[in-house]
Amino acid sequence: MRAPTLEQARAAAQRMCDAAGVTLLAPDHALRDVIVAGVALASRIGGRSAWSRDHVAAYVSVTLPGAGPALVALAAVPVGAIFAAAVAAVGADRTTISLSPAAWSDPLRLLETVRHELGHAGQIARGGLPWCLAYLVGAEARAAGEAPCYAAGMAVARAFRGVSSDVAAGQALESLRGYGLDDDAMTLASGILASAKATLDAGEDLGGVVAETLAALESTGWTP
Repeated sequence: MRAPTLEQARAAAQRMCDAAGVTLLAPDHALRDVIVAGVALASRIGGRSAWSRDHVAAYVSVTLPGAGPALVALAAVPVGAIFAAAVAAVGADRTTISLSPAAWSDPLRLLETVRHELGHAGQIARGGLPWCLAYLVGAEARAAGEAPCYAAGMAVARAFRGVSSDVAAGQALESLRGYGLDDDAMTLASGILASAKATLDAGEDLGGVVAETLAALESTGWTP
């Protein structure tokens, strides 16, 4: 399958976010520094593997819930307070995806990342504040939240990069080790990824992830 240009990938990413009612921030947005600082600090005190600020700035994309009354409750949790401050600084009234420079500069990585982050946007929409709190304080909740989103990225990588499902699943599992997951949480994440791999190996899409990405790209003038 022919790779899209960077401009086509960015336009497709924007279309998918618009369709989901999600704000998309490029890495040069003025509020990226605030978000990066919050994520780096939270990674140090939230029971996860610590990410340096430089690592977060260059490589970590993040999805934040929209501002609203729920932020008062979110701020009551130690790690949640950091994210509440970042959300308040962004000032968005809807879920916001902040992309890393690494994702923004590579068309296929951009598509994989946006599909991953849109998975989180859907989780926020369905689970609201309780989901956000559980994600922040519980390793198994993070595993259950992250693994399906990494699976969405697997589907896009397989369709557009031609990456084998084995390689994609292995890369996803390795990435999940950076989320401070204990053994039980890693077992849960591994099972979710194995199920996703079996679905992809059967030639099926994961919830329409690839179909939606194809449609967004085609709307920009891209052809396979």
